[in-house]
Amino acid sequence: MVHAFVRALGILFDRRILGVLGACAMLSALTFVALWWVLHWLLTSVLVDTGPVQRVLDWLGVLAALIAAWFLFPVVTSAFVGLFLDRVARIVEARHYPLLPPATGLPWHQALLAALQFFGLMLLANAALLLLWFFPLAYPVGFFVVNGLLLGREYYDLVSQRRLDLPAARALRRRHEPELILTGAGITFLLTVPFVNLIAPVFATAAMVHRFESWRRPAAQAGGG
Repeated sequence: MVHAFVRALGILFDRRILGVLGACAMLSALTFVALWWVLHWLLTSVLVDTGPVQRVLDWLGVLAALIAAWFLFPVVTSAFVGLFLDRVARIVEARHYPLLPPATGLPWHQALLAALQFFGLMLLANAALLLLWFFPLAYPVGFFVVNGLLLGREYYDLVSQRRLDLPAARALRRRHEPELILTGAGITFLLTVPFVNLIAPVFATAAMVHRFESWRRPAAQAGGG
């Protein structure tokens, strides 16, 4: 995983990726601001105007909304990762795997539908995780394990299905499930680091391409491919 992350870091300085990075950072920033605003509005709209106490509660609402937005950010970004994943994957492949044939790719509507399905699943999973909020150690562990599993699968599925049919992609995923969860947990962590999370989806895509190719090649050689 570390090797894939180091190689993914290098692609961020590729001039071909700068436009994607800019678009991703802008979209991520707008997403975070919108998420914070909605959460703040929901929190403050239920409060009663009580003068000075109201101002204190407003500031507490701002803080609570920021914390909630920070934890929900990985969930929300999962909805738009499919918008630029194929382009990032093609840039990584052109630089590091130039002998690969052109990928079939995912139609944009199929990638968007898959991303939205994952978004719904992650929303439900993270809503269920709120039950652990009052257990100091259980919630952080559950947050990284659950989101690591889901985000790892999302990025893997979108990357792998560009080159493999669904049964082959799932079979390869099952053989590397523990590594995939660990990679997903690393992606989840990056999505919770301020400023880093603005470009984390691009970085995560590049890292997953390297992970996928490192898993696929031994499997292809073992099968005589």
